[in-house]
Amino acid sequence: MKHLILLLIAVTVSLYVHSQNYERQLGMRLGVMSGITGKVVKNNSTAIQGTLGFRKGGVQVYTLLEKLKPLDKRIQNQWYFYFGGGAHMGYINGYDRVRRWSNSTGYYYEEQFVSGIVLGIDAVLGVEFHIPGTPMVIFSEFKPLVELQSFNRVDANFYDFGVGLTYRFIE
Repeated sequence: MKHLILLLIAVTVSLYVHSQNYERQLGMRLGVMSGITGKVVKNNSTAIQGTLGFRKGGVQVYTLLEKLKPLDKRIQNQWYFYFGGGAHMGYINGYDRVRRWSNSTGYYYEEQFVSGIVLGIDAVLGVEFHIPGTPMVIFSEFKPLVELQSFNRVDANFYDFGVGLTYRFIE
């Protein structure tokens, strides 16, 4: 896990050093997956987002490639719609709600302990608002995922809705 975090830091630093005309954002996201998020935007149309996320008692690293579109051409520097996809990896160590079937009672839910490595694919669909006169961006996004847990179980989460706030570094 330490090697993974060091690799993410090295890639992020190399992006910052190599790209002098990129807009950079750093902030936080709250939702089913909460964490520290960073984004590098090129020409207001394409972005790479990285998140160090915390979910189910574990830590995951998310990387997403996003396409940005202005919602209204007249106010193109304020409202953006974005969509894209990517992948994540990390570990979880917590409880999950599992749906079971019983012949006597029908469907019921039980808590099941899950722990181990996770590898998954993600999608993202969101909107962001660049607050006029400030370097702040407020965003709201929907980020479903499908992941392989401990190489023996597939899990899907289609309910990860998040909100966040980032600070823009513009050169």
